[in-house]
Amino acid sequence: MGYKLEKSPIRKIVSGLVRFRWFALFMVCSAIIGLSPAVLTAGDNGPCIECHTNPEKLKTAEKAKINPVTGEIKVISMVINESTFKASAHGGEDFFCIDCHQDLDGVDLADGHKPNLKPVDCITFCHDDPADDYLQSNHVKLMKDNSKDVPVCKDCHAGLTYHFTSIGEKAPMYVPKGTDPLHRRLTIESCGSCHQEYFDSYRNNAHGQIAALGHTTTEIPVCFDCHGKHKILNTSDPESKVGKERIMETCGSCHANVNASFVKHIEHPQIKNLNYYKKLLAALKNARSDPENFKKLLKNPQTILCVVFVMYVGILTFTFTSFGLHSLLSWFAVVRDEHKRKGHTDEEQH
Repeated sequence: MGYKLEKSPIRKIVSGLVRFRWFALFMVCSAIIGLSPAVLTAGDNGPCIECHTNPEKLKTAEKAKINPVTGEIKVISMVINESTFKASAHGGEDFFCIDCHQDLDGVDLADGHKPNLKPVDCITFCHDDPADDYLQSNHVKLMKDNSKDVPVCKDCHAGLTYHFTSIGEKAPMYVPKGTDPLHRRLTIESCGSCHQEYFDSYRNNAHGQIAALGHTTTEIPVCFDCHGKHKILNTSDPESKVGKERIMETCGSCHANVNASFVKHIEHPQIKNLNYYKKLLAALKNARSDPENFKKLLKNPQTILCVVFVMYVGILTFTFTSFGLHSLLSWFAVVRDEHKRKGHTDEEQH
């Protein structure tokens, strides 16, 4: 007599889950196969690069672009340097052409696709937050208050497009990554084109001296590492990266064990700025008529640093001058003694 074992409730549930797993897998595969090619290739740059890396496949290799605000006309190349683009900030694996440009899937491209494309607005599409931070910064406010032309995005970032297309025109898409050493070096020059005095003083500190040797990796701070990229604020602002409220945090991002004494370091020394010495001399001359200004300058760490620098240079100058004068006099003494000894030898021979 045979007995048939009845399945337990747990075994029934497990068996049902296994069958459901295969059913779910079948449904997913069916959905993928049923999707249109447009969906599958929406994130693929291949079709765009295939044409735009080969001038022969392009109906127009370059076109004229008119700035709607300034009326400036600029010729832009339609040819893409694939290796350069992939190494740029816009060439990442998760960044696709249609993120900025309109998707042309299903569009008849027999006569080109210019009528189907809309102008790329970088601020509206992606960079609205940086643009808002920049326009609300003290950097912009001070320039407007002093009736100075406010730099727009291209004034700073266009200078960073150091790669060129095969036709020779700069392309904003080639902006390098923020960690690129050449990008970082060019930001120093870009800031220095307006802030010449601070550029010179930056070159006088340890950070700037190393950067001047060509070492501009993320280990060496450049302008935007300390002052911020877009939200540049006055040191009196509590949110300023170099203000007294956040200076320890800013320095501590690179230096360990930062304390109040550490942040007293002068990042922009005026030791080689003749105008600062003229200001000191003028304050000294008017010390009686304006003692408060003289006391203020006297307590300024810049003044202390300049005095130490002058003393240091003075000691070096005195030391080497004395050494050189001593050596010169010694040489004269040797020549004189040789001349006298030669004279006595000649008299003895006679």
